[in-house]
Amino acid sequence: MNNLVEQTILKRVQADYPPMPDFEEMWQRIDASSHHHVLQKASDIKYRSRYRKRLTLAVVAISSVIIMAPVVAGMSMGWQDLFGRLGITTAMNNGFGNPLDINIQSGGTTLSLKGVVADDERMDILFTMEVPGMPDYDAVQFERKVLSGSGIEGTQLIEIMKREASSNRLVGLLETENLLNKGKETYDLSLHNLQFFKYKQIPLQTWVSEVKAGDIVDSTSIYGQLQIVSVELDNGKLTLRYELPYISPDAAGNDPKLQLLKGDETIFASYSAVLPSDHPDLTLRQDTFLVNEASLDNYRLQISYLDMFKQIEGNWQASFEADGKKAREATYRKTIQLSELVNSDMDARELVVTPTEIRLMLHDNFASGDPNQAWVHYDKKTLMMDGQAIEGRLWRTEKSGWYIRFEAPEWYQDWSNVPMKLLLSEAWISKRSTELWLTLDLQDDEKRNVRADLDGYPVTFTYYKEGTDLIVESYSDNDKFMGISQTAVKKDGIVTYPEMNPTPPGGNGSNKKVDRYPDLLTTGGDIQLSPGFYRYLDPERKAEVTINK
Repeated sequence: MNNLVEQTILKRVQADYPPMPDFEEMWQRIDASSHHHVLQKASDIKYRSRYRKRLTLAVVAISSVIIMAPVVAGMSMGWQDLFGRLGITTAMNNGFGNPLDINIQSGGTTLSLKGVVADDERMDILFTMEVPGMPDYDAVQFERKVLSGSGIEGTQLIEIMKREASSNRLVGLLETENLLNKGKETYDLSLHNLQFFKYKQIPLQTWVSEVKAGDIVDSTSIYGQLQIVSVELDNGKLTLRYELPYISPDAAGNDPKLQLLKGDETIFASYSAVLPSDHPDLTLRQDTFLVNEASLDNYRLQISYLDMFKQIEGNWQASFEADGKKAREATYRKTIQLSELVNSDMDARELVVTPTEIRLMLHDNFASGDPNQAWVHYDKKTLMMDGQAIEGRLWRTEKSGWYIRFEAPEWYQDWSNVPMKLLLSEAWISKRSTELWLTLDLQDDEKRNVRADLDGYPVTFTYYKEGTDLIVESYSDNDKFMGISQTAVKKDGIVTYPEMNPTPPGGNGSNKKVDRYPDLLTTGGDIQLSPGFYRYLDPERKAEVTINK
């Protein structure tokens, strides 16, 4: 995800919006389980290489810094509010950071470096910035942010910034990967031009009631023509899937998207996702809107994207010294074996405690396990530590793989006897049907239905011809059934999978899924349908395991 989009999510969180799901994490986990050993992988790789992952998914491996001053008392400038980075304050307040007092003036502003704090996964440079006459904005970024030092040249940083309430001050951090493997180092920080963005909205002369798959829509913007891939209307939920031209990394990162306009009222998507695409020059996006079907003729399309409206030209440069020894020596590791979770995505192999966070490192069971195995997934992960409840989130780095991350609320000199329990809830199951094959009657062009019972959930499959393509729609009336991830067909004994049609992490607003088998009906033959991969909720299932006694 682009750093500008991070800023807009941050503003929504601070405005007491409901918590945002970790969409990219969900997509990767769902993708890993639902499409394990299936051939539609190439476009997923293209997608992940083209789009920057969410901040902490893109940042890998960082170490800690030398203590240049005594323990800092009450280091609470607001960094713990930046996506819940409580661990940063904990580390600084317990002497695992490098306090700084460096002020740089440029462009009429003052940048103040307050400290550096790190662990074995990442390094964060903490700063504040006084910006007289700061405008209202939706996103803010430095045009260029680079860290250089011994053995490195021009490492790009990722920033998170927020505006301090009722002031002209920005509070933020700059984050990068592990650069402290050789001990004490001197680094040079260079920041260039501060840019402010607001969403620009352009009403289009395209009415929702007339939109259909295959339509070309002129965005009247830098994004040119959009192509509508599919339109689904189900119980007041309108889902549009469409392709935007991939113009440049900057343009793609400015969050271009469709909205609805009803009179003067803008209708924002209730759920959005960027999906894997087969085409490197296109961005595939899906948005779901809540609409009044009776007045669908009153809605038209609108495009929205982040547009830079102000730039403060400046160069902020500074040098500082850092050393990874202290936090590296303080890191606590313990090998664990959780046999209760061996068929779950929460099967942990190691407990790691750093000055900034607590991690449960996970086995990659999906890569090595049986693709036909039923897997249990838990969306809610809580660590009970010495009487405190800490909510966790799933993360991944290239160095360490998957892990559950908990912000460290305090620091113990000896972690070996700190009691910890992992509480797991909000479960769902992913499975693959391997024995059930349903015979399809394709003697004419009529739509026909065939029904199946999957673990007690009734699922209806509607199938029909579209030229030489076979179309299979799946749906269940049971709200606990999350949907079919991917069907399969067998023609004359040969198994075939449909073209890639990724389901967004949050679904389509319903459990309906449409699979297309291109040119399957060019020749005759007996055809059978397998429900394939499917998912359902299991809210009564919970798990409680001891991590540390």
